[in-house]
Amino acid sequence: MDFLLYNVVLNSILVGVILMTQFITYPLFQFINSDFKTYHKNYTKRMGYVVAPLMILELLLVIKITTQHYSNTIILLIGVLTLIIWLSTFFIQVPVHNNLSKEKTKNQIIFLIKSNYIRTLCWLLKLMLSIQILDMN
Repeated sequence: MDFLLYNVVLNSILVGVILMTQFITYPLFQFINSDFKTYHKNYTKRMGYVVAPLMILELLLVIKITTQHYSNTIILLIGVLTLIIWLSTFFIQVPVHNNLSKEKTKNQIIFLIKSNYIRTLCWLLKLMLSIQILDMN
């Protein structure tokens, strides 16, 4: 099995999702005025169905790749970027979404947009490095 190729494919899908989220979905949160709580609750639930399995699969792939190629600096960096993505997701994005589910504030939405650049940039860099590693093998 070519786990490096699977990683590139999965990473590409997640980059597509994060770019749509970063530049379309989160900025549009600012313009939803009627029943934001219901919208946000449905958004996070549905997004969770899409993203959670992909992120779990990504984590498992990265663990597999990292343990097979632990002496490769680029692959170790891919592992670190994946860890940063997970930490940002669960210690920054999830708490902000929890706050937004209670009360929509402009400051929370702006913080969500700005802090999400951590994941956006990490997934983009991870994809570039993953493609580089794929080309090297």
